[in-house]
Amino acid sequence: MKRYMDHMIHSAEERVTYFLTAQVKDKKQYDFGGIKGDIVDVKPTVYALTTAVAVYLNRKSSYYENQKLYEAICNGLDFIRKFQREDGSFDFPSCNFKSAPDTAFCFKRLIAAYRLLQKYETVKGTSSLKEKYLIILKDSLNILVCGGFHTPNHRWAITAALMQGVHLVGDEKQADQLIKRVNQYLLEGIDGNEDGEYAERSTGNYNAVVNSAMITMYEESYNPHYLEYVERNLKMMLYYIDPDDTIFTQNSMRQDKGTKTYLDKYFYQYLYMAVHNKDQVFDAAAHKIIKDNQKRGDDAPDCLHILMLNDFMREYTFKEYGYLSTYHKFFKESGVLRVRKEDFSYSILRDKASFVFMKFKDVPIYIRIGESYCDIRNFVPDLLQIDDKKYRLSSKVQGWYYLPFEQVQDTKDWWQMDHSKRNILNNSELEISVEIKELEKGLEFTIKTIGLDRLPLRVEVCIPAETILKNKHFYLKTSKGEEMILRSGYVIMQYNNQQILLGPGYGAHEFKGHYQGERKNKDGYTIYLNEYTPYTKKFFVKLIQDEL
Repeated sequence: MKRYMDHMIHSAEERVTYFLTAQVKDKKQYDFGGIKGDIVDVKPTVYALTTAVAVYLNRKSSYYENQKLYEAICNGLDFIRKFQREDGSFDFPSCNFKSAPDTAFCFKRLIAAYRLLQKYETVKGTSSLKEKYLIILKDSLNILVCGGFHTPNHRWAITAALMQGVHLVGDEKQADQLIKRVNQYLLEGIDGNEDGEYAERSTGNYNAVVNSAMITMYEESYNPHYLEYVERNLKMMLYYIDPDDTIFTQNSMRQDKGTKTYLDKYFYQYLYMAVHNKDQVFDAAAHKIIKDNQKRGDDAPDCLHILMLNDFMREYTFKEYGYLSTYHKFFKESGVLRVRKEDFSYSILRDKASFVFMKFKDVPIYIRIGESYCDIRNFVPDLLQIDDKKYRLSSKVQGWYYLPFEQVQDTKDWWQMDHSKRNILNNSELEISVEIKELEKGLEFTIKTIGLDRLPLRVEVCIPAETILKNKHFYLKTSKGEEMILRSGYVIMQYNNQQILLGPGYGAHEFKGHYQGERKNKDGYTIYLNEYTPYTKKFFVKLIQDEL
């Protein structure tokens, strides 16, 4: 790890330089990235200050004992204190006010800075900074011990902060109150399953948030049970890495769904567990994260303060490098199959309208089926069967209509009527199955429908905008939100030096979907394969080297 410390410090210094060049709003109030017009969010300042304290205390930093930085830290703490509410809480002003979860997130960084000041207490100015931090921290505990939460990960951020608070307060009665609240949260049970997934399935963000809380809970209690959740999740995450080293986020239930991100925020967690468990797989992952981060020229993960607090991490020597190169893993509870081959990866998802995602290096392709059947807009498979390299997704749905009430209702207002009391007429049924076969460098799809006839079904192959489409007859550069119907034959999709073949096409109709409630591929380009039910059709998507 020593060879990467300069990279960590340099990135931290750049963040601090931005912090120092923040514009002064007036004589009494500073903008440290937390003021947006009349809305005040102290969290960016809290986070910036932790990094600022780290470089101020680090002898290898150009900001070591820098007077200008010291004054900015003091001003930043005054700013935070000014907007801390009387109950000790902070706001997340886009939606959460007097927020215990957002206070917990702030507490995590505030106490990290406070503990740095304790550890490096011989550096000038630490005493007065500790006093400022301690006042804010102790008051924060008031909201943490009585506040509520919105999402699953909030519980563990609050619990971790409460555990840290137990060792911060000197009053035994207050410590008992904190412990009581911790035990109330723990009674709910931690939402990590045997596969390593947390409830929000947020590979792009909240997995790391929960892991961080679990590590803190272990450090405050020395109960190894909490690290078991971290270990399982980090193992799971290695199956969620695509060939371009980005994380597969399409199964997330939070705002990170569909985002493109690297494993950087997991870096210190892999490093921590590599040291703690003497795990070579985690060692290799941590090494790859930080080495590739530096190679890309990205800012280092914002965890210098964690490395400075944990000498065993800072002094660690990497032995391996890399992620899993191939895998075939089914996560039964979430209904996600993840497969990685040498040339591509793919994911098959149960209970999702976009049920197949493919990645040819950095070229993403996903597939869904537009159904437009009564209130149904897409084929959503509720069954996923796996047989070696063959898979079957299926769904059976019915067409329905309301029937007149059998008794007189007490209102003529449609919107006030209790329609759950109506009888339902089911007069048609449609079963769709998708059989998927793994090819050497792609997938073959067989679409089969049984039941209702004359329904205009459409397979939607969604590709990136700016993809080149070509064959012997045409050459087209695609744009966002546009589409085409491949009526017959094959088309080559060329993107970032990858050539992918799709076909054979079919296009018996031009129906693009109902006028309301349809999913639209606004950020990419869509190729349609259209036919009326019932039918059986095959097509494939595979990587090729040469044009046909």
